Amino acid sequence: NLLLRAQVTRELRRHLEERGFVDVETPLLTRSTPEGARDYLVPSRVSPGEWYALPQSPQLFKQLLMVAGVERYYQIARCFRDEDLRADRQPEFTQLDLEVSFTTQDEL
Repeated sequence: NLLLRAQVTRELRRHLEERGFVDVETPLLTRSTPEGARDYLVPSRVSPGEWYALPQSPQLFKQLLMVAGVERYYQIARCFRDEDLRADRQPEFTQLDLEVSFTTQDEL
């Protein structure tokens, strides 16, 4: 249901931003990474023979954000996995990705 999805993402953003999280967006076209599922590949028009991969998940960028000093971030990320269809898997999905640095157990 589109209205329910909009309401849930609005409340997630409100809740996280009230707690000091920054909403980030990571690239959709990236290099292929050696993870479990196969990547969807997108050919490069400007570099023949080169390919981009659609991200399986945004974890690739976590370390860059932390090194850059972003201590609390989240994103509602589109993810893509080229896998055989099963009842519990979809080739395209949305996931909430969030990271916190230097936190205490009470904050969690």
